[in-house]
Parts: sequence; structure tokens; C-alpha cells
Amino acid sequence: MSTPPKDRVTEAGQALFIPLADYVAPTVPAQALLRAVLGRVQALLARNDPKPFIADDRLKRTTMAMLDDVVAPPACGPLLTELQRTVAAWLQEEPKASHIKVVVLPPCDENAIVQTWAEQAGHQVIAPPDRDQLCCMPPLPVPDLAGSGPLVVPRLEQWFLRHRNGLQGVRNLLAALDGCGRPVVVGCNSWAWGFLGKATDIDLILPDAVTFVAFDEMRLFHWFSQLATSEATGGVMFRRSSNGSDVLEIGQDGTPRDDYLRTLAGRSLGIPWVAWHMWRRSLRSGDDDAPLDDVKAVLASSEEARPGAETLWVTALDEYVLPDRQEQSALLVLQALLIHGLHSAAQLRLVLPLVGDTNIMTVLVKSGFLERRDGQFFVRAAAYPTIRAGLSSAGLPVDRM
Repeated sequence: MSTPPKDRVTEAGQALFIPLADYVAPTVPAQALLRAVLGRVQALLARNDPKPFIADDRLKRTTMAMLDDVVAPPACGPLLTELQRTVAAWLQEEPKASHIKVVVLPPCDENAIVQTWAEQAGHQVIAPPDRDQLCCMPPLPVPDLAGSGPLVVPRLEQWFLRHRNGLQGVRNLLAALDGCGRPVVVGCNSWAWGFLGKATDIDLILPDAVTFVAFDEMRLFHWFSQLATSEATGGVMFRRSSNGSDVLEIGQDGTPRDDYLRTLAGRSLGIPWVAWHMWRRSLRSGDDDAPLDDVKAVLASSEEARPGAETLWVTALDEYVLPDRQEQSALLVLQALLIHGLHSAAQLRLVLPLVGDTNIMTVLVKSGFLERRDGQFFVRAAAYPTIRAGLSSAGLPVDRM
């Protein structure tokens, strides 16, 4: 795949949103793919892996407090600023092609970017209906849209269920928004957008959806470098546990010398919150008890270059494996959650009856694909690339991003 045009991203890693059709996910470097294949072959042949620069048994999981300092939330990088600039430019257009601007984002957006932006900007936000009432006949009435100034529907996926009676509410909302005399910003999950395109032709009614420029290695570099050099951290060095290289060191060509960020960008599909979670899960702190001599030497040279800098070790990215005995059921559950976002088990049974006959939800939580919070299930961001690849390999519909 080609990379996005350089003029879309500033030196600080920021950009205006782009048409959804122009989104291009970064590719995984060939060497990283080769290492993964070789790793599997070596495991099958029971060969010993090359000796790491610092052994895993000398590392320990970084505390949540430290992670919140060095990889601080929110997990969206500069997107709030970019969304504000994008909408501001659209509001100034005269004449507008449409009074509705659609912002399509990938799933697992725990920061609720569109809603957070709308609240910070002081725009009116339309709350979704009670999800348990979405299949009511007749459907719930659309809220009053009268007023002035921009109107925001943050999560369109919360206005429907994939059920024979679950679409009329979103159809009524779209009709009301079409007749509204105010500028409207509609946020929508990319999987819900794809489903609604087939179920309601929403992509023909609202054809100009936009999304962010994919986070390639340089966008990740700018973002993570800002986090690593913030006042809260006092400066942090990130080194690969496999070879000791500095993940954020820039070469003469202006790009990172190590291919870790390039690999992370490809593995995360260019989605910032997915990359953020994968990055956090890979960080380890060193064992303070007598590190190896070669590790001491590297740390000493690092301290000379950046006095007072703390070292965190970057381990291999986590691998997720779908449960083989219930893979088809697992994929159907995961697809439903990607379309709808948060769901209780009872709500899932409305769109996927098999949930009531299996223990698949418990299996997916224990295997790291789902999280459960206050009785609601949702997909873990770090597992999303594996899930998407599994759905695609099984021939099930996937999103545009």
C-alpha cells in the first residue's frame, strides 16, 4: 500500500481529517513479518531463540502509575485538536455541500473522541435512546432538534440494533437530521457505518464521511516523544529488550533507526488508541538487582547522553489466539460488538441468539479479547487487529478501515 501524502501531516504529527475512502493503514515492515514467520518456524522445530539483550526474567511489568506518567491518557494523541480544526474549516465553507458532516472512527474508542470534542467546544449533544428500547414498535420519538449552532450526534451506533425491529429509530433520526436547519456533526463507528451502508444506504445519503490520517511511524514518534519528554516523566529512554536499541532514536534520514514504531504502526492498523494500548502492554521496567555487565554499559552511555533519563524496556508485542473449539461463535460475537460497541449479554442475545446457549463470553474475557465493566462487554483495543484479521480470513464483512 502507498502512504498518505506527506503534505497532510505537519512536522508536529498533526493533520486535518481526510475522506474515509482515502484512509490507508500503514504496512508492517517486511523484516518484521519475516521475524514473525521465523519465530513460528523456530518454535515448531524446538530451536532456541537468539539470546535477548536483556532476559525476560530480569524485567517486570511496569506499574500502572508509571504507565500513566510515560504513556499518559487519553489514547487519542492529537485527534481532538485535528477534529476541531477540521470542523471549524467545514463550518466556514460557503456554500456547504451538505449541512451534515460525518466523522467515522474505528472501534474501541474508549475516549469517545467526538463526544469529548463536542463537550469541550460547547456544542449541543443529542443523547442516544435507551438501548433496551430500540426494538420498541413504534420506535421512540426523535428528540427536539430545534435551536442554533452546531448539533452533535456522537455515536450513531447507539441508535440502532442489528435486529428486524432495530433500525427504524436510526432511520427516523437520519430523516430528522436531513430536515434540520442547523449544521450537524455525526460520529459513527466504522463497523456500524459499513453495516448501515448495507441496511439503510447511509453512505449514499451522507457520502462525505471523513476520518483521521493513519498513524504511521512518524505520527507515533511525534506523539510518544512528547509523552516521553513531558514534565511528568522527566525524560524516559525506551529500549528494545531484544537488542538494546533506542526505539525513539532518529537516524540521519529523519526516521527512527529501529523498526519498532513502524511495526507497531502496521500491527495497529494506524489506529492511535490501538497502538497506545499495544505500546503500554509491551513496556517493562528492569530488575534493580545486579543487571548484566553489557546492560550496565548501555545504560551508562545512555545516562551520559541524557542525564537522569529512566530506562523502560520494550518487549515483543502481545499475540492473541482465537479459541479454536468455538472460533465461529467467537467471531460472530466479536463482530456484533464491533458494530454496536458496549453490550450487555441480554442485548447481545437480541442480535445474536447463540450467546444464550454457550459460555463464549466468559471464554473471550479470559482469553483477553473482551473486557467486562458494569455488566457491559466490549472489545479490547490491543486485540482488535487479531479480531479483524480473523473476521476477514473467515470471509465475514469487515469495515473500510
